[in-house]
Amino acid sequence: MRTRTTAIAATALGATLLLAVVTACTQSEAEVRATCERALDNHSTLDNRPEACQEVPDESYRTLLLVYDLKAEGLD
Repeated sequence: MRTRTTAIAATALGATLLLAVVTACTQSEAEVRATCERALDNHSTLDNRPEACQEVPDESYRTLLLVYDLKAEGLD
């Protein structure tokens, strides 16, 4: 009985630690967008996305690219 309780406790602890690691390693959508925004440069286009922008949805990426271009033209 004691072995079963220890095994259950160890399994629960392992699951909790795994969940904590997975949660800590994922970025929120806002963090992904901010990372993409920092990665944009003069070579960024609709077809040439920086690596940091690969996870950003197409519409959001187009918006970020447009804002970048406006800022580059001094129209922010």
